[in-house]
Formats: sequence, structure tokens, C-alpha cells
Amino acid sequence: MNLLINKIKNISFFEEKKRLILFGFFLLLILFLAFRLLQYTYSRYEIRAKVNANIDKALYIFEDGKMSFNLESEGIIPQDEAYVYRFSVSNYNASKHSDVDISYRVKVRTTTNLPITISMYCNELPDASGAVNLFQGSSSKQDVDGAWYREYSAISNYQMSYENDVTDIYTIVIQFPSLYSANSVYADYLESIEVILESQQII
Repeated sequence: MNLLINKIKNISFFEEKKRLILFGFFLLLILFLAFRLLQYTYSRYEIRAKVNANIDKALYIFEDGKMSFNLESEGIIPQDEAYVYRFSVSNYNASKHSDVDISYRVKVRTTTNLPITISMYCNELPDASGAVNLFQGSSSKQDVDGAWYREYSAISNYQMSYENDVTDIYTIVIQFPSLYSANSVYADYLESIEVILESQQII
């Protein structure tokens, strides 16, 4: 009995026990961190997959220029569910790659016929926590023919390095609430919604 007590009190046993506890602690810590990292990676993959889903239009920019396309050529009607459109902007395609650094900005221009609200998001889902609407209001402008329109401009420019394959995915959300369906004023109106991309070379 005395021999057993002496062994327990022995310093070498204490050191081995301490090493075993430390080893177990670090093993649990590594497993916990690996699990968290796996969760984070899967979450990012899932979000990216959702953002990539249902791309309506793909744009490619290789140099200075301006391009545009229209949404909802057949018009929109009042409804509680938002109209959602996705388009991508890339500095490469299957046969070509930009050989210069590019800066670009996205704008949306609409007529003033319907009381719609527009928001736009880059590389994130509109309903994600902390999602940033790139449109902070709109400005009214008049063209050379005297027609008025609203212009929504992204809050900042985006850059693409020629050294990398870059694709940005945009989601545009248009709200035209169903409460307007009772108003006959909007029955025969159409709204032109034009997405404009302006790019320039970074010197």
C-alpha cells in the first residue's frame, strides 16, 4: 500500500499525467477548430452556390467601355413577391482574358412611370445578415429629349486585376407592392429598367 502511495506521489507520474491531460486538451482543441473551419467553409460554399444560381445575364469586360441591357421588357405588375435578377461581370471568358487592370461601376436607370424601389447586392444574398444595398437612393435626371428618368449608382467602383480570373455576381431586387394593383393609374404603364456598366483601365 505504501508502495502504491509512493508511486502516485512520484514526480515522474505527475509529469506523465500532466502531459496526458495537455495532449487530450490540445486534441480536443484541434478537433473543435477543424469542425468550426469545416462549418465555415461549407457555409461559404453554400452561400456562393446560392449566389451563383440562376444567372440571367453574363457580362465580360476587357477594356474601357460601356455596355447595358434591359430588364423586364414585357413589363412588371404589382405583386408581394419581389422581382429578383442576377447577372455576372467577369474579366475573362472561355477564349479571352483582360490584360489590364479594370475599374468599373454599375448603374441602373429607370423611367419614372411606376412607384418601384430597387436595391442591388454584390457577391452576397439580399437576405443575408449584414447584406449591403449598393444603392443609397437615386437621382432624377432629364435626357436630351426632355424625358425624366431615375438613376441608381453603386456606392463604389469595383476593381479587377488582370493577374486573376475575377467574377462578381450582382443581385437586383425590385419591389412593386401588390397594393398598387388597385390603382388604375398604373394599369397601362410600362417601366424601362436598364442596367449600365461603365469600365475603365486602371493606370
